[in-house]
Amino acid sequence: MVELIPEKFSDSVRFFDDFFKLKISRADMLGLRLILEKFSALPYENISKIIKLSRTWNKNDKVRLPDEVMNDHADFHFGGTCFSLTFFLETILLRHGYQCYPVMGDMRAGKNIHSALIVTFQRKKYLVDPGYLLNQPLEINPQKPRLYRAEGVGVELVFNPQLDCYQLVTFNKEKMTWRYNFQDRACPKDEFVKHWEASFTKPSMHGICLTKLEKDGMIYIHKNFMRHTTFSDKKNFNIRANYHSTIRSIFGIDEEFVEQARLALKFNLETEQKMGLFIPRKK
Repeated sequence: MVELIPEKFSDSVRFFDDFFKLKISRADMLGLRLILEKFSALPYENISKIIKLSRTWNKNDKVRLPDEVMNDHADFHFGGTCFSLTFFLETILLRHGYQCYPVMGDMRAGKNIHSALIVTFQRKKYLVDPGYLLNQPLEINPQKPRLYRAEGVGVELVFNPQLDCYQLVTFNKEKMTWRYNFQDRACPKDEFVKHWEASFTKPSMHGICLTKLEKDGMIYIHKNFMRHTTFSDKKNFNIRANYHSTIRSIFGIDEEFVEQARLALKFNLETEQKMGLFIPRKK
């Protein structure tokens, strides 16, 4: 099993700081916001994860650790999925003097399939979630909900006393959508790794998915579907005819990697079936 030791990746943090010209003089709220702003440049994407899985089925190095995540972003404009982004952000925050710990989230697709961080600062706690591209810390408090306007979406965090958990909801002018629940419980590193490794055979790995923040909103791509969301509007597109070029123009990811991921999807699914790991989703 992979050992997650943040202190081992100090070189990756220095690379991140230099690459984004980040200068933090002390661990304060201004510095936290600046780190999250810079980190949000790393997109949520599973192209890199899909490709690597196709090459590492019989190996123990499937996970993309901070050195790989940062190098791949600098070279190929990759980012990562929630686990790789969460651990890299944790490594950066700890290196800059912040106290934080990972938590697991339950979504419609299952339990413990999402991860985020809680940062403790001046006797308060804040949720930071690179997987959902929240580029501002969101205070968590059982006594009061918090509203936050991100690019293209509003975020509400509510404590549910019956379930003893926090619920993250996104909203725009049209509707509110529940995203996930989490408890304020630090996830031990060995447990985090198990959930991370289990994520390679989840339904989210059966199709290419990318998300990116823009000045006026958010871009979301899943398979051949693309949505551009602002707080007041959303537009849907079918990008089948120009799939590779659309991803390249928005995310900067070369068409060669997009095609590699599409081929790897087929190989990965066949491998899952041979290993008896593939369970069709209930309709």
